[in-house]
Amino acid sequence: MAFTPATLQRIGGQNDNGNSLWLYKTADTLATVDGSGYFSTAAAGVVSAAAKLKVGDFILAYTTTGPAAGISVVQSNTRDLTATPPVSGVVDTFNFTAVATVDSD
Repeated sequence: MAFTPATLQRIGGQNDNGNSLWLYKTADTLATVDGSGYFSTAAAGVVSAAAKLKVGDFILAYTTTGPAAGISVVQSNTRDLTATPPVSGVVDTFNFTAVATVDSD
């Protein structure tokens, strides 16, 4: 599948360092979400995640496929508005760490 901008929501405001906490819900697996450039894609007329995500932002991803959830940090974002023409940017995250994947009761 592909990145769905409407399901990326800021759930924590920027802290003193300018970083945010994001929640993302998808039918994609964590392995897919973890791919370089996954968050860079945007539908026509929709602001891309590259315009929102900053290096150091945390992303909590909830997937409807296994594993159920994961957490990562934005490693890089090559977006550059000072370039002519502006560069839309490629977002790369560190590998997602799966959480809440075992229920032993």
